[in-house]
Amino acid sequence: MAVTDDIKARVDIVDVVSQYVPELKKSGRNFTARCPFHQERTPSFVVFPERQSWRCFGACAIGGDVFSFVMKADNVPFPQAMRSLAERAGVTVPERRRSDAPRNPIYDVNEAALRFFRDALTADRGAMARSYAERRQLSEQAIVTFGIGYAPSGGDELLKSLGALGFAEELLLAAGVVTRVQSGQVRDMLRGRLVFTLRNADGDVVGFAGRSLDGTDPKYINTPQSPVFDKGRMLYGFDRAKSAIARDGVAVVVEGYTDVIAAHEHGYENVVASMGTALTGEQIALLGTHAQHIVLTLDADAAGQAAMLRSLWAVAESVGGGTDWARERSRDLSRWGVVTLRDGKDPDEIIRADPGRWRSLVAEAVPFPDFLLDAEATRGGLTADESNAATVQRFWRLIAGLWDWAAQDRLVERLADRLGVGRPTLEAAMGRMSSRVQPGRRFARGREAPQGAVESVLRTVGREPVEEHALALALQFPEILARVGEAAGDRFARPENRAILSALQEAGTIEGASAQLDGPMAEHLGQLSTRALPPADSKQRAAEWTECLRRLEERYLRELKEQESVALTEDTSGDAEYREAVSRQALETNERLKDLFTGETVKP
Repeated sequence: MAVTDDIKARVDIVDVVSQYVPELKKSGRNFTARCPFHQERTPSFVVFPERQSWRCFGACAIGGDVFSFVMKADNVPFPQAMRSLAERAGVTVPERRRSDAPRNPIYDVNEAALRFFRDALTADRGAMARSYAERRQLSEQAIVTFGIGYAPSGGDELLKSLGALGFAEELLLAAGVVTRVQSGQVRDMLRGRLVFTLRNADGDVVGFAGRSLDGTDPKYINTPQSPVFDKGRMLYGFDRAKSAIARDGVAVVVEGYTDVIAAHEHGYENVVASMGTALTGEQIALLGTHAQHIVLTLDADAAGQAAMLRSLWAVAESVGGGTDWARERSRDLSRWGVVTLRDGKDPDEIIRADPGRWRSLVAEAVPFPDFLLDAEATRGGLTADESNAATVQRFWRLIAGLWDWAAQDRLVERLADRLGVGRPTLEAAMGRMSSRVQPGRRFARGREAPQGAVESVLRTVGREPVEEHALALALQFPEILARVGEAAGDRFARPENRAILSALQEAGTIEGASAQLDGPMAEHLGQLSTRALPPADSKQRAAEWTECLRRLEERYLRELKEQESVALTEDTSGDAEYREAVSRQALETNERLKDLFTGETVKP
């Protein structure tokens, strides 16, 4: 039996979903609630216990099994969802085979701590934290999605809870969730605080931040640096934002956790937070793997302060460092912008009050070099005085490193104007720019390297002949791989095959996909990539691919029909709007089946 089959046999989808959707209620043989993935008044989310599946009959119109639900709810890849469910089910997941280094147990500590904090928030003792979350307009969906919880004020409740699960005290200390105080006692690191979960780019829980609820200083406390957590190397919300950043080419950097949450809840999913520090070179490199344009948000009151200028210069010099990176458009400061927030309002407040204003602010961001030049001028650092020579030289280096020749010329003129000297005089004093980059040259934007390997997920590979034949075609023939649409993976019933296809789509090559997989799953991919296929020309292969998709689509649609039929038959809510939505989807499913059999639509 495959690991995934073993997990499904031991977990009940109703129990899993109810942890994320507390309002889930029985309706006939099924369970219903408002969908956790979109805002709605009428419950349209249905869990089918007998089929161990779920579906939204509302705006989302999506569904799947317990794996796809956890992936969607936690915004994590399949391997992480599988690990979480395996722990719940008491199923042992095979260790990596490609590396002798096992998964760091600190990740397991953090996952267990997250569950503790979540449970504490919903308990009676979490009333103050829930009240604060309500005042900050943190929705139930955001609380679940971003892993918001509560650290009780008792002092050792987390320590006892994790100890009862078998975690050694030294491991808890290494993870940073507990700390040894001066008396020698071990205490919970976060006490009486609202907890924000910190995840790395892969979505692994690496640490926590606690927000004071009673005015105690400091306002925020992070769990300390650990073997898996370094706040200078990560960005809050990046695991959820990276797809939108890559899609739009723009990343917006704010300061607060609630700023990120508000932005994502209002559709601005390309927003991340810098963990309360100036951007580091590592954070810039992380952004550079996905973004061509980066926008920083600053408090207007701090824009002219010396500390803020030091931070901006640190960013400028981190961005410009390195000959290879200097040619990357994401590292060209003329493609960076700065937004100043006035009236003492945070992004959180602006977005919730007027989402359209936030869009305008970002669109009208001041180019980073211009902002820095004006800020230095306001401070008095750009006058024709010998004491400012170092600042002028820094600007000259910044300008010389810009990708856009037109931006270089404009900034040289502005710098000369600020200094009160002619451009020829300035150039004569500083020397001609050593390397002017031709404008308009296109450079390939860097791609993010896989962050670690996925845990092995199979003891034996479940057999799905049509799925496996489709995968073999995509693996062995580039022209077939090019036809794989985003929706194809949804038609694959086995989660292992969905994960392999997803890795293949993301990497674009067998080697790249294999690098993201591990253990038996990687072996399965290798077997499919060398599987003997019947001789065929390109037209015949295309026909085989289309037929595979047709069969998978038919199976998928028939499953939808079954769900729709059960949803209508078992409905006891008396909600006319809900029944109308399900009936409408049932008609659409019938039309799609009709089109499928008439050959009018077969979409990959």
